[in-house]
Amino acid sequence: MLARPRAVRMTDDIQSEEPSDPQFAAVRELAGLWVRSQPVISAYITANVFDVHHAEDLVQEVAQTVAEKFATFDRSRSFVSWALGIARNRLLKYYRTRSRERLILSESALTRLESALEKVEHEVEDRRAALRICLERIVGRRREVLEMRYSESTPVSDIATRFGMTADSVFVMLHRIRTVLYECIHRQLASEGAQ
Repeated sequence: MLARPRAVRMTDDIQSEEPSDPQFAAVRELAGLWVRSQPVISAYITANVFDVHHAEDLVQEVAQTVAEKFATFDRSRSFVSWALGIARNRLLKYYRTRSRERLILSESALTRLESALEKVEHEVEDRRAALRICLERIVGRRREVLEMRYSESTPVSDIATRFGMTADSVFVMLHRIRTVLYECIHRQLASEGAQ
């Protein structure tokens, strides 16, 4: 008589993936950092590789290397800087394998491009932070109109009906809100720069 195979207990596997698991926390942290940094990494690579398919492949290779080496990432450094360094090394390797093709940029030029992209990434983060602060100052009906239009993509005509306004009035209100936000963001960034 053949022995029946022992049933595998799924609960043991599931328990190892609970949010309290340090490995799960590291994967979640990596995912968040990569999602925020991936546009900068992609821009860096596509600026240096003409073939779109090769550029996409390189971005995937950088993502894989970042994931493999994430345990060595120094949290006191900028993740973008670290990932751009990996991307630069990957690009240099790509250029070496295509030695018959013309080298697009030197290593020093790649480093300067990295610095420029890091600066842009930091500026975008500063603007996002300023926008969050300024959005908190928009309250009442103006806040509801703003959320309906930009968070829920509600048509202006529906917003007008909801608040008993004309469509033109809603457009004017949205324009004024955007102007207030624009000015607030600039003041916020200027005050942070003065500190």
